[in-house]
Amino acid sequence: MYTVEEVAKLLDMHPRTIRRYIREGKLSAGKVGGEWRIREEELEMFTGQAVKVIHESAKRDIESFLSEHQPGEGEKYQVCSVIDCSIRQDEAARIAQQLIVFMNEDNPARGKAKFQYFYLEEEKKSRFVLWGKPSFVGRLLTAIGEMAEK
Repeated sequence: MYTVEEVAKLLDMHPRTIRRYIREGKLSAGKVGGEWRIREEELEMFTGQAVKVIHESAKRDIESFLSEHQPGEGEKYQVCSVIDCSIRQDEAARIAQQLIVFMNEDNPARGKAKFQYFYLEEEKKSRFVLWGKPSFVGRLLTAIGEMAEK
């Protein structure tokens, strides 16, 4: 089960957008303890519908990074890393959940890091796109490598 905030982070959307999707019936969710919770199956169905939009957005972000990127104030180096994984969707979702944990940690090394995850059904692979400081993105890559070895 995901919280609205976790889904928003995972899909690189604002939590208000996710709540609007719930209200409009586009994303099925239930309340637990007064907060919306989204089941993994519901998220997979929703993202399956939205994967092409997310994929195109990620492509534009990467192209922008490569052609226009200017490191922010106090940021000398920025990294954009694309990881393709030929693994089952449930395994990729487990990795994405762990990345959400890392992204939500109170860690000054994170800076303005972000990530996107989507499953490419027709290619049967998952794609993770990571942006941030080299040391933080390196930590995420190491975590993905360790989870892949399990």
